[in-house]
Amino acid sequence: MVVSQQGMLHARRHRTDLALQCVRRALDSPRSFGHTHHTYYNIACVHAVLGETDKAMAWLERSVDTGFPCWPFFRIDPHLEHLREEPAFKQLVADLEQTYTALKIQRL
Repeated sequence: MVVSQQGMLHARRHRTDLALQCVRRALDSPRSFGHTHHTYYNIACVHAVLGETDKAMAWLERSVDTGFPCWPFFRIDPHLEHLREEPAFKQLVADLEQTYTALKIQRL
């Protein structure tokens, strides 16, 4: 997870090669620290910052499918800025919002 976060930093600094090297290293051991879905989310962010929207969406969907459906955060995370106008992003967020706001949370 830490390596994928380093990738986000490199992407923000426009160091594409270093960012993608971090992505490859993170994928070599995605469960090294924390939950795998966080690593996948960070990889989505790297690709989004680099303007690779198709790859970013694929990794974002993988992060959702493996346990990170945090649609309110997706809407405000600055790393996902390039995805916000993408129809696939809008649909994903809308679907997640509908699914999770429909859940009734009860006290045990």
